[in-house]
Amino acid sequence: RLGDDVGKSAVVVDLVDQKHLLVDGPGGLGRKVVRLNQVAITDIKVNIPRSCKTKCVRAALAKEGVEAKLAATSLVKNFTAKNAKAALGDFARFKIRVAKTASN
Repeated sequence: RLGDDVGKSAVVVDLVDQKHLLVDGPGGLGRKVVRLNQVAITDIKVNIPRSCKTKCVRAALAKEGVEAKLAATSLVKNFTAKNAKAALGDFARFKIRVAKTASN
């Protein structure tokens, strides 16, 4: 939810302590320790051994089709909608506001 890794998916590989997780993810997110309050936990589970290597994590993600499952969650849908709304220009926001007031 915070920092440079906003919107990236990751797998919890291990627990460091009560407030920190060791995560690893596909693409640009490497293995790192993050605070528990900086992540949004979903109910998608990947069966991997504890503290397994990055190669094992990526193989399990590809095998179980996690990216497709994650794209179907409301967390990702809300995140993409929020980013699309933030990327609008002044005139696009104006047109949306006019259409909203005309419909009411």
